[in-house]
Amino acid sequence: MQNRLIALLTDFGVEEHYNGVMKGVIYGINPEARIVDLVSSARSFSVPDAAFQLWASFKYFPTETVFLVVVDPGVGTQRQPIAIKTSRYFFVGPDNGVLYPAAESDRIESVVRITSEDVILPGRTGTFDGRDVFAPAAAYLSIGYEIDRLGPRTDISVRYTFPEPRLAENAIEAKVLHVDRFGDVVLNIPSSYRIRSDRLRVKNRTIALSRSFEECPDICMIPGSSGFYELAKYMKSAAEELGLRAGDSVLIELG
Repeated sequence: MQNRLIALLTDFGVEEHYNGVMKGVIYGINPEARIVDLVSSARSFSVPDAAFQLWASFKYFPTETVFLVVVDPGVGTQRQPIAIKTSRYFFVGPDNGVLYPAAESDRIESVVRITSEDVILPGRTGTFDGRDVFAPAAAYLSIGYEIDRLGPRTDISVRYTFPEPRLAENAIEAKVLHVDRFGDVVLNIPSSYRIRSDRLRVKNRTIALSRSFEECPDICMIPGSSGFYELAKYMKSAAEELGLRAGDSVLIELG
């Protein structure tokens, strides 16, 4: 029997029983399951934030890992419960865009709508698909089920992509993709983009372009670990000082 790793990403937090119950369902199907808590407290209801964290993480996991993602503000609606097979991985979760950036970047091979009565738990409530639909689907994939045993082929309905920065001669209009618990602000500016100035202005503050957190006694911009530039301040919250949160627009003035 195969025993693929399961990586769990949710916005349930650790104070509630939801993550634990999902793991209980998985262990009931696969007693030898291997589960990694990738993120337990993603920003509540934020599909873009969870999509970013999944995209920034998945490529560092072993081939054939099953990513189980439950950030699902549309639970109980007509949105599809889906499973995706890519060239190296499996993704299970709602068809609301949360899986798409990661799955698309690994080349999608097949997508199914999870409908099998042999997979979905009896008495599905419609308010906890993490337990009733997604956890059992991930568990069956972990023991080697072919993805087509979960349900019929379908198309992805919501193809969320990260917004592109707007580049001008002397400014970049960026979006905040994510704010981590340290207050670092991840922007949608790829760190491969060559910024033509070492001195920048953000919200009327002059900031430096630096290479490490320790070089940022005041707010600066650095190339972050996810492949995007970040606004940061050494051992302080740049997000709090600048009043920024995920989804906000921010103008980066050059020179």
